[in-house]
Amino acid sequence: MNLSINQRLRLLIPTLLGLVLLSGGLTLLQVVHRIARATPVLVVEQPQSVTVVAANGELLRPFTAAGGYWRIPVKPDEVDPRLVTFLLAYEDQRFFEHDGVDRWAMLRAAWQLLTNGRVISGGSTLSMQVARLLSDDTTRTMTGKIRQIVQARRLETRLSKQEILTLYLNHAPYGGNLEGVRAASWAYFGKEPGWLNLAEIALLIALPQAPEARRPDRFAQAARMARGRVLQRLAANGLISVEDAERASAAAIPDRRKPFPMLAPHLAEELQSADDAGQIIQTSIDFELQASLEKHLTQRSASLGRGFSIAALVVDHQTGAIRASVGGPGLLSGNAAAYVNMIRAIRSPGSTLKPLIYGLAFEAGIAHPNTLINDRPVAFSDYAPENFDTGFKGTMTISEALKLSLNIPAIAVLDKITPRRLSSRLRRAGAKPRFAEKAQPGLAMGLGGVGLTLEELVRLYGAIARYGAALELQTRPQIGPQGSAGRVLSAAASDLLMKSMQYEPQGRDPKRGNLVYKTGTSYGYRDAWTIGFDGRNVVGVWVGRPDNAPAGYITGATTALPIFLDVFARLGTSPHPALNSAVLTANADLPSHLQRFGRMSGPGTEIASPSPVIAFPQADTDLQLQGDGSVALKVRGGAAPFTWLADGRPVASRALRRESFFRPAGPGFSTLTVIDAKGRTDQVNIRLMQ
Repeated sequence: MNLSINQRLRLLIPTLLGLVLLSGGLTLLQVVHRIARATPVLVVEQPQSVTVVAANGELLRPFTAAGGYWRIPVKPDEVDPRLVTFLLAYEDQRFFEHDGVDRWAMLRAAWQLLTNGRVISGGSTLSMQVARLLSDDTTRTMTGKIRQIVQARRLETRLSKQEILTLYLNHAPYGGNLEGVRAASWAYFGKEPGWLNLAEIALLIALPQAPEARRPDRFAQAARMARGRVLQRLAANGLISVEDAERASAAAIPDRRKPFPMLAPHLAEELQSADDAGQIIQTSIDFELQASLEKHLTQRSASLGRGFSIAALVVDHQTGAIRASVGGPGLLSGNAAAYVNMIRAIRSPGSTLKPLIYGLAFEAGIAHPNTLINDRPVAFSDYAPENFDTGFKGTMTISEALKLSLNIPAIAVLDKITPRRLSSRLRRAGAKPRFAEKAQPGLAMGLGGVGLTLEELVRLYGAIARYGAALELQTRPQIGPQGSAGRVLSAAASDLLMKSMQYEPQGRDPKRGNLVYKTGTSYGYRDAWTIGFDGRNVVGVWVGRPDNAPAGYITGATTALPIFLDVFARLGTSPHPALNSAVLTANADLPSHLQRFGRMSGPGTEIASPSPVIAFPQADTDLQLQGDGSVALKVRGGAAPFTWLADGRPVASRALRRESFFRPAGPGFSTLTVIDAKGRTDQVNIRLMQ
């Protein structure tokens, strides 16, 4: 572009005036004094983004700064060293020599402007650019340019060269709401600025000169040309080879912005909104574990169907440190269900409280894992619990009843220890049991008739893993074991409980220790749980729909347990330390009062077998078909064998079992009927959704 004489003079005057000023020109002292007085106080730094990082410092999630800008803090030693070297070579070769103003560069720029009629190179230093960025002042006027020079001199007297360089790296504009090389590196390349290639470095050097006109996501050709000029100059100065410059020039230009990191988003948001949140919030999160789980759980939740979500929490129960927290996977993939943090959501815990029920009985001395108990139809006043499969197993040990997750024995024991005591111990564990308005703790809470969160259940099982000592969760790195915050169970009762719950997952090395866990399923198949631990970690997994709609045939054992085992496959297992205070004495060697619970008569009143009732699907509900197009069927009560009809036509049925499946022709309304061996029937109308 050729400029007229007048245009050249307009561009040249501020440069020459600033040069004269900083050379100590006595004829301008009055002007200088006046300008200096009018110069605004320098803003040292604009607000930067709050960043939440993992235990190892890796970025989990950044947040926009005031005004909606991305300014992710970075230090010079955290970026590729070539970026700093090339930036100084391109923008300010004498950065470490001048006092904020490079007089020779200004003279060169002025001469090139006069002789060529266009700008060949600038005379602005990095210090002057930083002064402009921080003061948000214009340089298009004479006074504006002089103020920039004055501010640059002020910067040089107050800050070191490294500090000025740091300010540039954090505030250089990159188009839109991007400021600083770290924000730009994530937005355009999806990675930290310490892992850049030559083409990416050149682009980051070129963009701040005209950030809006060269935005690669809008003006790819302009960005390409600007990058090419940087590469040409670097090659001409011998900093890179011509061949490397050509290869980098041929590299693709990013045509769209990438999403910023979004790991542990729910936890990060909670920490960021806290009153004591700092600019950089370091967490106890294991970066590799968190990233692996989020990827895996996103895939698993997608396979379950629309509206489903998964939550998982991993805690080191020795220190209380949260190692991984997935409140809902798939935020970046557009899963709307993932916006709800299901770690903090209040849900029915299903059968997951049964271990605590039996643990309290062990502590009270009214039961032992080898105590015999009856599984039979029983009514407790107006409450008549049924087992999950609505069948009855007869006499067995309490340990067996726990492993089979039978409801009636658990309620019989809860009736003895009282729901009030169970509720009190939950509070000791850090939970807040929620009941219906004005309701008091009742027997139904033993089967899920209470509101709890996944976080609270993890704390409960963490206490069991700690031999009864309450667990305080920590979001920040903590060194060393956690002190006791109170006691949920006695050590001996906890030890007995663990001995009666131990499982050996298939495919694991038995020498590394067993996992202790419990599954649970809430009423209507709305919540599927598995919570458990080894010698170091306690893990909780929830699966369901955040909107609390019936989730189809999901159970703790079939849906949550495989995910739970997947988590431990990534963790490995740690042996649990032995505690020999509790011994699994054979039933015959137990004291007489512990051989048979309640002397086998048990509390409550025996009841006759009721008529069949279709437990699932429930009447007049909309039911989403499973991935294979099948619908689960379940009946409680009645006498086997059972016959199932769909719209009057027999469907494939496991006649002697209470659970079955059928595959409808497609979506629409359907009438389901069950007939038991005595001819008694039940019927429901449902709507099947694709």
